Amino acid sequence: MTLSIMDSPEANKNIMLIDDSNIFLTTLTRLLESLGYTVSVFTKPGEALQSLKSNDYFVVICDLHMGKVNGYQLLHLFSQQKPEQICCLLTSAENDEVLLKKAIRLDNVRSLIKKPVCVDKLSDMLNEISSLPALEESNIHII
Repeated sequence: MTLSIMDSPEANKNIMLIDDSNIFLTTLTRLLESLGYTVSVFTKPGEALQSLKSNDYFVVICDLHMGKVNGYQLLHLFSQQKPEQICCLLTSAENDEVLLKKAIRLDNVRSLIKKPVCVDKLSDMLNEISSLPALEESNIHII
């Protein structure tokens, strides 16, 4: 059995999850909780931004396409507010390649997660993130 950094009792196991689909949020929350994480769910980007100010998260997982504020805009705000915050971007079949490329170039974006989410790949990605040192452009993973 391989142990990850997330197996230590002092590890931050809090994940912020932002998406405009309640069904997807419910499904992914259950999945993340089954992996041992505590999940804070947001459908409104403004509420997520406020929560980031007062809470520490292991990782933020954010959908690219949401109502008025897209994932790129929100993660850009996150990078200004808390540059050390590791973020992952969720996307389905992507039509907006320009926006996607801009988003994965943000300094705080570590991974691109394609929907539908595969549990094993997600778990591996979270373990990899927990073992990497600082945010670096070369650390971007696509699952």
